[in-house]
Amino acid sequence: QYMTGNIEPNNIEHRITDRTKAILVVHWAGYPCDLDEIHAIALRHGLPVIEDAAHAIGASYKGRPIGSISPYTCFSFQAIKHVTAGDGGMLCLASEEDYHKARRRRWYGIDRVNRKPSILGEPEWNVTEIGYKYHMNDIAASLGVEHLNEFDVIFGRRAQIAARYRQELFKVPGVTLFESKEDRVNANWLFTMHVERRKDFARMMQSKGVDVSVVHLRIDRNDIFGGLRNDLPVLDKFTETHISIPMHNGLNDEEVEYVIQCIREGW
Repeated sequence: QYMTGNIEPNNIEHRITDRTKAILVVHWAGYPCDLDEIHAIALRHGLPVIEDAAHAIGASYKGRPIGSISPYTCFSFQAIKHVTAGDGGMLCLASEEDYHKARRRRWYGIDRVNRKPSILGEPEWNVTEIGYKYHMNDIAASLGVEHLNEFDVIFGRRAQIAARYRQELFKVPGVTLFESKEDRVNANWLFTMHVERRKDFARMMQSKGVDVSVVHLRIDRNDIFGGLRNDLPVLDKFTETHISIPMHNGLNDEEVEYVIQCIREGW
């Protein structure tokens, strides 16, 4: 079982049970969670922390890059992320033992480093643990490596757009911006905010040619996850009012100003 993001750290501890195996936190939209508080809870209960950093490449928390803090951090290189390899991702690990284990398990559990050559062509190896086919192909990896060369420009442009949005929208009636603490750096994969009368807001923006989206629905709406839970009040509030407005490094200044103008005119 996992503890999911969008929960205040104090509420995580209340949901830890004897069956809990790890604490999984999600850096929604690229904004780092309260990792010190979460790690303190994990330490008290002897649990590892797994960071879902699919949105958060380039983000940092108290001067430490996301990916260097917890035992396990997962990044995404899916098609529309900051850096893309077409698909796939990256796993960052804190221990060398876990690193070697992950390298084995990503390719069927085969230890490719220590397998022995054979005159028959196929090297000799012995699988001792369950493995998977989780390795990225070289073509995708080449795309990702090349795209990394553009990352600083991508990251910087998104930061500029987010700063402009925050500057212009924080006093707009009906809009509540998310917190932005000075001790962390947001990766700005999304620009999400709370709005009153969300459906009216969405209709207004779409009527002016601006796409908006909730991006993700809470997964307990699906029967496979056991049905809608009634013990997540923070998630309830988030679900009712959040919406994401255009955020992409390809937006030019005129397009950003148009989005702002549409919102400031009201709905």
